[in-house]
Amino acid sequence: MKKSALYSALFFSLISSVTQAQQIPGLSTSNYGGIYRATYNPSVLGGPKHKWQINIGTLGGSINYRYFRFLGENSLLYPLLAPHSTKELYGRSRTMGSLTNEDPIHVASEIRWPSAMIALGKYQGLALQFRTRGYVLANHIPSAVRNLYFHRLDTGSTPSVTNERWGDFNIVQQSFSDVSLSYGAQILDLESHKIKIGATAKRVFGARVGYLTGSVDRFIISPQSANSDISDLSISGFTYESGYSAPNRGVSLGNLFNSDKYGSGWGYDLGFTYELGSYWGKSKEVFDESPEYLIRLGASLTDIGSIRYKTNDSRVERGRQAAALIGQTELETIADKGVEGFMSLYAADTSATFNKTVRLPQALHLEADIQLVKGFFVTLSQTKRFKERSGEYLDIYQPNVFTITPRFEDEDSDFAFPISFIEGNNRPSIGAVGHFGPIFLGLSSVNGLWKRGGARGSMVYLGFTAWKLNRKKDKD
Repeated sequence: MKKSALYSALFFSLISSVTQAQQIPGLSTSNYGGIYRATYNPSVLGGPKHKWQINIGTLGGSINYRYFRFLGENSLLYPLLAPHSTKELYGRSRTMGSLTNEDPIHVASEIRWPSAMIALGKYQGLALQFRTRGYVLANHIPSAVRNLYFHRLDTGSTPSVTNERWGDFNIVQQSFSDVSLSYGAQILDLESHKIKIGATAKRVFGARVGYLTGSVDRFIISPQSANSDISDLSISGFTYESGYSAPNRGVSLGNLFNSDKYGSGWGYDLGFTYELGSYWGKSKEVFDESPEYLIRLGASLTDIGSIRYKTNDSRVERGRQAAALIGQTELETIADKGVEGFMSLYAADTSATFNKTVRLPQALHLEADIQLVKGFFVTLSQTKRFKERSGEYLDIYQPNVFTITPRFEDEDSDFAFPISFIEGNNRPSIGAVGHFGPIFLGLSSVNGLWKRGGARGSMVYLGFTAWKLNRKKDKD
């Protein structure tokens, strides 16, 4: 995929944060988040607020400010398009943005297909969900290389660089789909103490990975003597390994479930919630189902599992170039065609097949949700990588994030303003989420869309939902 190529890396002066493993900011902490909170903590399905809820459809992706100037077809979903298309991926990738600052570059996209949850009486709930996720990760890409990818080599706006050191780097693009079944139960229901637990089992299918790893001794960016508006990237001491689990090809539902063509695997989530206090019940009206607790404590593990790649048409190539010259044409070939584009430009000394198991974006989530005034909450949450394996750059990356989220919520609407402190970023990301009836729209980092400074990207979500609340008369 675009990343899989050396210069694909370039393209990554952008993209996104997975807002805590691609959770929807605001809705992942809301008591009315339902099916959207279940991917973050499945215990929400115990004593559910909804009698039933349907996700009609949700799109999410990490973008930068260029997205609004050069609105490309489906560019929001670039990491998902890379395994199945070569059409204008270079241009599309340049509208993506990264919420992690400088290193690594992390881009993500997601589709939440039509899914549903249903209450099983007063204390239990069940959810069936379908998701497709895509990621791009680039480590140790010099800022000058990112800049030339973003601004092109033929615009006269690429600064010259003389004999700079580079070193080791890697670029990885992965995408996969999963179908998950979640169950939650409330196991304690006292006036001031409530305990809920939940679990999710998921089947992963249609997975593909493309990657490039290597080392460059030194690089030079210089204008051509015949035309100073056109520059070239010269690299020396270039060793590389590029590979993919399956070639780029169009989407076929039958192939997606075929383990000879795409990777597959299993995963699970576990969740726990404890609610303390019933102070806010004093001011409730008839049929008011808003929470009464003073504080809600939660813990969950998500995406614990792996993807096994053992496909028939995989390929890995290794080689070395004493020197190489990359112009705009080569850059676009790699960006549009990904690993296969890179392989078409650089000869291999050896070749093999790809056979490997990689981990899902395993994460541990801890949260404390405090209700300061009836309907107004402040959530403190921490997301950390879980059992990270050193040196396994193909494992899907999960940023470490601490988030403070002021939130207003009621039965029909939510307004949240998450403030995220992402490990490695030099400033917090300030988000905004609005849920108005059947529609919700969210940004994980409004300031990430500014042109200057810090990580330049924001995860944006747009979704449509329908539901019926679980009233007391229905529960009884």
